[in-house]
Amino acid sequence: MANIMISGASTGSFTMTDEIRDIGNSKYLKVAMSDKPYYARLSTEKPSDNNMYVVFENNRYYVQQNPILFEPIHYEHDRGNFEQRFNVWLPKGEYLVKVNTTTDTFTIPSGANVVIFITTTIGNGVLLAITRDGQDLFRKNKKVGKNEVLFELSRQGD
Repeated sequence: MANIMISGASTGSFTMTDEIRDIGNSKYLKVAMSDKPYYARLSTEKPSDNNMYVVFENNRYYVQQNPILFEPIHYEHDRGNFEQRFNVWLPKGEYLVKVNTTTDTFTIPSGANVVIFITTTIGNGVLLAITRDGQDLFRKNKKVGKNEVLFELSRQGD
């Protein structure tokens, strides 16, 4: 990742990414270096440790220290037979996966479009698989009780 370094009345360093999908649906600052685009994530929230901002459409947006934004995924379903698929962009990093009361982690070395597949059949429990190009990044089979099925995915960092 590239960095923006500023000095003067305010100093700071801001990491940028070369993958625009890493910033989610956020506003961004695009910087070209050697004909390659890099992106810094912008937000209306002022970080406590920097004053770098841009004005866009009469609004002030502050450059965020970390360009990667991943909103945790939370999914619940009543117990019964069902199948659900999600197509999601996962930025590189370590992820925490919770299936009902069990937690596990896995790491993605580079961002990827993945398919999250969750299915439950009465008597067989729940299967959760996270795959990229047909290859498992994560797979968990778990017996479940008579309650609902809960799935959570959150990014823990690089």
